[in-house]
Amino acid sequence: MEHLSFHNRLQAYGHRLSKSEQRIAAYITEHRELACQASSRELALSTDTSNSTLTRFCQKLGYRNFIEFQTLLSAECIPEHVPEQTLQKIALYYSSVLSAGCELADSKSLDAFVSRIHQANKIVIFGLGGSGLTASEFNMRLVQMGFTSSAMTDSFLMRVQTSLFSPRDLVIAVSNSGETPEVVSACHIAKSVGAQIGLLTQRRQTELTQMADAVLYAGDISQTGDPLFINSQMPLMFLIDAVSYRLLEDDTCRENREHALKILFHREG
Repeated sequence: MEHLSFHNRLQAYGHRLSKSEQRIAAYITEHRELACQASSRELALSTDTSNSTLTRFCQKLGYRNFIEFQTLLSAECIPEHVPEQTLQKIALYYSSVLSAGCELADSKSLDAFVSRIHQANKIVIFGLGGSGLTASEFNMRLVQMGFTSSAMTDSFLMRVQTSLFSPRDLVIAVSNSGETPEVVSACHIAKSVGAQIGLLTQRRQTELTQMADAVLYAGDISQTGDPLFINSQMPLMFLIDAVSYRLLEDDTCRENREHALKILFHREG
């Protein structure tokens, strides 16, 4: 995690920050170039904090000291030309967000997540709103690979379904915030009956991450700084693609999917 960008460090470790340290983070986010050039005393004055608070801020984000923080931040401050053409601009945003997602990726966590899918007797995937569409896509892939899986995008059905689960079953929650109340409630029920919980999310130290047995963390589109770029599900789809790829390395999963698609296309033809 020592190679994380400043934005990803905030996403990964931001829950550690005190209110005064959060004020420093907000200032740097809004005035990155100034922060790259300011002395520690100047930065402390600009954020109405102190040198000691700034030192703790750097350490909580995984920097050894203020000098390392500023050196690495300066390397990130090299201006990146944003194309005027929409297609090229969106391509740049995709590249930036996916690169950030790769920084947050953890091969061991991916292996653990895939292993729980293989071991599950049955799987249910939760998601509401945009995450519900992501959950449905994930479910379709798992079904094609031969897994007993379903997607739930209705909060009442989520609770009913999980109450019937057992320790051999797996719930996969899809929630960028990690705090979707309906999903949290359903996962509490799943946990009470001993079911396993997998989670796709952006945020750490949430109620869902505390319950989850396997977690994969997604990138954050806000790093683009463009409010018109609204594809909040793209970082989650990146994780689903990674999980799908690992699953399809298994001969049985791959053969099941090929068989399912062959029958489907034959009937449609």
